[in-house]
Amino acid sequence: MHSNAYSLEEVMDNSYDSIFVTDAEGNILMANPTAERLLNLSINQMVGKNIQELVEEGYWDKSIALEAIEKRTTVTGTIKTRDGVNLMCTSRPLFDRLGNITMVISNSRDQDTLVKLAQTLDKERELVQRYKEEVRYLREQGVRNKHLVAESTAMKNIVLEANWVGPTESSVLLYGESGTGKEILAKYIYSISRRAKEAFITVNCSAIPENLIEAELFGYEKGSFTGADAKGKPGLFELADRGTIFLDEIGEMPLVLQAKLLRVLENGDVRRIGGITSRKIDFRLICATNRDLEKMVENKTFREDLFYRINVVPLHLAPLRDRPEDIMTISHMFLKELNKKYGYDKVFSTETLNGFLNYSWPGNVRELRNLIERLVITTRGRVIDYQVEDMSNRPGNRAAGQDHEENGTFRIQVNSKAPLRKIMSQVEQEYIKNILRECHGCVSEAARILGIDRSAIYRKVQVAHLREREKS
Repeated sequence: MHSNAYSLEEVMDNSYDSIFVTDAEGNILMANPTAERLLNLSINQMVGKNIQELVEEGYWDKSIALEAIEKRTTVTGTIKTRDGVNLMCTSRPLFDRLGNITMVISNSRDQDTLVKLAQTLDKERELVQRYKEEVRYLREQGVRNKHLVAESTAMKNIVLEANWVGPTESSVLLYGESGTGKEILAKYIYSISRRAKEAFITVNCSAIPENLIEAELFGYEKGSFTGADAKGKPGLFELADRGTIFLDEIGEMPLVLQAKLLRVLENGDVRRIGGITSRKIDFRLICATNRDLEKMVENKTFREDLFYRINVVPLHLAPLRDRPEDIMTISHMFLKELNKKYGYDKVFSTETLNGFLNYSWPGNVRELRNLIERLVITTRGRVIDYQVEDMSNRPGNRAAGQDHEENGTFRIQVNSKAPLRKIMSQVEQEYIKNILRECHGCVSEAARILGIDRSAIYRKVQVAHLREREKS
């Protein structure tokens, strides 16, 4: 008994809350030092007194304990002490077997402390939520491709295909001219895959010297060759374990390495240079090329078995010149980004945008961004006025007397012996492209001028693109 009483006394003395106990009439039986401090009343002055007396003497404005005795249930409320301290108090009655109240236990805590604690918790919750949103935003921005623009039908179809193949484990081969955004699309596919939380390793097969690419891809053991790291080094395939590896410009990979890559794809084993054991790895493969791999297979410069292994899902990115709707959106996107980067507020003139639409962009999106950055930096005024004549002097311009003239007419070259239906279809497609350029890529405005639906424009432009792809 004495041991238990001593333990109870220790608990009460060290409680952060104010604790006091009364009988069924409200007479105080015991109290702890916190109650003494909060009420500015000694324990000797409290014990033996009735709560109602203390209320009448002004130590409290009211009693939650008496209310609990009256209602015969637990009551929580706020009381104010003589010193103006607000206390949050909870009083709970205890009953014997006959249902009579034996005692009431009351716990109190400074309400200001509770309010501050609640405010602190709310701030912490808001902070955690903000961090979560920032992490999600940064992840989406960093991986989900801030430059993946899909205003044109061609790009919308590509995104639809990417959304379909992204969550699968299939190998993807991206075709497209240099600068069309193959790496951006690869990152988008990765971001919606089941491996999005794992590594994304990018390898530019054309940027690594041929004598080093094997060591970079597959790693090496210590002492494997002169100049090697004394500790050895894991290859990029090992680093991509459980994640995704993106082999850009895979058409530049030497034939010897193609054979080794094929073995990795078939059995999932990687052996470092100079090693005697293999490591099992699991990765998803995405490849890209600006070359015609099928012709390379015919010319024996690319392995046929590897081609079929990586060409499971081919996606073809159209060049920028075939996506006039995207040119405007991408241009404004780059301008906004560069304005923010350099602290400017520059805008394009109409002539500049017309020049962008009439240029063929052999370097595609990469060339467009480089030009816009140069214009943002070198233009002295607010308006970027890059004349059409300036674009005409750049190599690859399709507006320099080929299919568009300043008098509003346009001309195309046709096969003099082609069927009339084919000639008319070709003229129609070129005319639609011409109107789109004049409307700065605005499909709604082009549809109004042509007197056809927007959907018809999208369909006809897409058909033209498919036919051009078949020719190539």
